[in-house]
Amino acid sequence: MKKNKDLIRSINWKLWLGLLISALFLYLAFRNVDPARTWEVIRSAHLFPLSLIVILTFFQYVIRAWRWWILLEPIKKTGFSSRLSSILIGFAANCVLPARLGEFIRANYMGRRENISGSSTFGTIVVERLFDGFTLLLILLIGLIGTSFPAEWSSISGSLRATGFFLLFIYILVIIFLAGFKYKAKPFLNILDGFLFFLPNRFRSRITDMIWNFSLGLVLIKNPYRWVQAIFYSLFVWFANLYQIQLIEQSTGLELPFMATFLIMAMASFGAMIPSAPGFIGTFHLSVQLGFRFYGVGKEEALSAAILWHAAVFFPTMLFGLIAFLLFNTPLGRLSEDADILKKEHIRD
Repeated sequence: MKKNKDLIRSINWKLWLGLLISALFLYLAFRNVDPARTWEVIRSAHLFPLSLIVILTFFQYVIRAWRWWILLEPIKKTGFSSRLSSILIGFAANCVLPARLGEFIRANYMGRRENISGSSTFGTIVVERLFDGFTLLLILLIGLIGTSFPAEWSSISGSLRATGFFLLFIYILVIIFLAGFKYKAKPFLNILDGFLFFLPNRFRSRITDMIWNFSLGLVLIKNPYRWVQAIFYSLFVWFANLYQIQLIEQSTGLELPFMATFLIMAMASFGAMIPSAPGFIGTFHLSVQLGFRFYGVGKEEALSAAILWHAAVFFPTMLFGLIAFLLFNTPLGRLSEDADILKKEHIRD
């Protein structure tokens, strides 16, 4: 009982904080915006490009499932249906639960379906996020280098580009650190075990076992062909997302330079990283609105594009996750257990 109360309390404060941040970002997005004009743009949007976004959304989840096979293969050969259902349920959970609980639910659900350590599975998700982050930084750099900045931004254009290269450099350092941790995990664990001398053996063993299992999931692909495949799938995922911006422009009648899609995509992704209410409400909308505004789009048109894009991804993702949830008879109680794991910041075997 106390365990459940602690879990509820932990989720509640994160949820309220996210709601507060989302409310602030929504206020900024809707400030000085004509609601009638915004609704008119949404109402008159062409549906066919929006339907293509729905198809692309599902397709990029399929691509993610193929890429995940490469990362999981050194641990265990897994079934496509297990990977896809885990991804769909995890992304859907991110739409309704705070603090990105969906990532942990996905790892544990996959671990149960394929009888793999939850820590190892979560480690592969960390590597997956590294691929995504690296690709996203490349998208940001392309956008910063290829964009002709307006006159009012010309004074800081060099600083923005330098920041992009600096972030890429930091990201490469993170990858190098994780590579070293992967191959030198045992010495690291021996040192950690010494630092934890004050803990009972049972707790020390649990912590070191968890980190060891996590290191097993930090799969560093040895086969060059697999590297090429993983990079190709990562590019495929993000270029599918980039094309969604083109489809939003077609739906709303906007005409922007091709390079605009790169910068808008980067801003949308960074907006989704900001803590918020479930589903990235508010933070996503303001970030996308500012991205379109940067290229001279009116406030109402930019906000309408953000709302339509979010809706065309959010609701189908919820539907896909619900279908996978029902199709594979996922117990609600087990999803609650996964939330408890996040609360404790552990992934147990």
